[in-house]
Amino acid sequence: GTDGERILGLGDLGTFGMGIPVGKLNLYTACAGIHPSKCLPVTIDVGTNTKSLIEDPLYTGLKKPRVRDDEYDAFVDEVLMGLHNKYPGILIQFEDFGNLNAFRLLDKYRGKICTFNDDVQGTASVALGGLIEAVRIKGTRI
Repeated sequence: GTDGERILGLGDLGTFGMGIPVGKLNLYTACAGIHPSKCLPVTIDVGTNTKSLIEDPLYTGLKKPRVRDDEYDAFVDEVLMGLHNKYPGILIQFEDFGNLNAFRLLDKYRGKICTFNDDVQGTASVALGGLIEAVRIKGTRI
């Protein structure tokens, strides 16, 4: 899921960032064979700080600046805990959350809910996977 704050290369798209979780679902299906019914793309609408979106009559999200701090945390907690309670054992992937929240949310839910942040942990996972495979092919140790 995303809150649309840091859509790579585009910035704060708010709910217009929904294409990112949908795109991830497509990748999981095409590349990993995960059935689409096992994925739920979600956008958490907490507003946007992009003035042109707030003024856009076709913008689908909250037409107000992003909520922050306790109000943000309470809303995100309600969504995540609701998903966790409805689907025990769920993996919740954070996607394109702003730096202000990305690391903080991983820390907050560590040990409570299975979470993964593609932007924070994904690059490192791919690099480690490449290193492990290179060592395997070469027949050496790290």
